Amino acid sequence: MTTIVCLSCVPPLMGFTLAITMCGYIYHCPFGFIPAIMGANLGAIMTFPMIRRLRLDTWLNSKKKYSAVSAATREGGFKMILLIRLSLPWHLTSVMLSTNSGISFNVYCLSSCLGSLKLMWAVWLGSQMANLNNPQLPPQVHRYTKISLGVTLSVMVFVCIWLYRLTMRKIKVKHDEQEPLLGYTSAL
Repeated sequence: MTTIVCLSCVPPLMGFTLAITMCGYIYHCPFGFIPAIMGANLGAIMTFPMIRRLRLDTWLNSKKKYSAVSAATREGGFKMILLIRLSLPWHLTSVMLSTNSGISFNVYCLSSCLGSLKLMWAVWLGSQMANLNNPQLPPQVHRYTKISLGVTLSVMVFVCIWLYRLTMRKIKVKHDEQEPLLGYTSAL
């Protein structure tokens, strides 16, 4: 499962969330965290040199909007990088942070390690799905599992939306501070 998670992290491959959920389904909690987090971090580490070798950073930085967002991310420091890692999908953040030439490999790896903790909910979700499919469990356990799944998914959606909005607001503030220096106007 670690290999499947690792390979699904590398763009343009798909199936990352399914692979993480399957870690929980197969190994349950807490053992499902091990292949999920190891695979996600290994995949992120593989993505960094791949993106840098393809020279996507020079192509993307030639775009004015991306250049401004990249500058705002660099200026925001590690907190901004971690917020981006926590609020956006894993693939997108791996590519976005890899193309930012102001982010070192060490900072990228540290943000990946800390950001991979957000994957725990998908592993937990997979373990709860396994409980729902177990006919030997009493009906009370099935009922509790359904209720806890509903509450947890609702909370996770709220937290993800909140983190995304917070991150985008911080990027916009940093972008607006940079805009006079860049000498152009844009609707971000």
